[in-house]
Amino acid sequence: MLNILIFAVIVTSIVIISSRYKKMSTAQQRKTLWRLGTGMFLGLLVILVVTGRMHWIGAAIGAMLPFLRMGAGLLMQALPLWLKHKKEQTQEKTPPNNQSSAMNIGEALEILGLAGDIDKGEVTQDMVQDAHRRLIQKLHPDRGGNDYLAAKINQARDILINKLSGN
Repeated sequence: MLNILIFAVIVTSIVIISSRYKKMSTAQQRKTLWRLGTGMFLGLLVILVVTGRMHWIGAAIGAMLPFLRMGAGLLMQALPLWLKHKKEQTQEKTPPNNQSSAMNIGEALEILGLAGDIDKGEVTQDMVQDAHRRLIQKLHPDRGGNDYLAAKINQARDILINKLSGN
């Protein structure tokens, strides 16, 4: 008698669940099937452990599989964001192109506060180094200056030194 009652409850539950399943959208059906499969898998693992047919460590590893699937899905969603972040970091680390061609000799002399003709020898490397040192001490970012001015001062020094050394 008890077996017939259990069978009737199972059949009634299957009929009710199948009617609700048919009314669900495709996404909800997929989610429900995944949950049902996961629940049945975990239940089977518990039964195997309780009956002594499987070691509990094996069951714990098996129980982790659904979570690994979820973790893999999250990883696949986060991977493009991580790659974009990594690309931005590498772009920030690469120094900007040296724009020495954008600044001419006259501008470089003006930035460093020097006067004279480089070709006639009126400006020397020592003069350039001294002017650079004097300005960079005042305008260095570590001393309250800004990056742009320090970069311009360094660029002007490099242009003049290259010109004086014949490069």
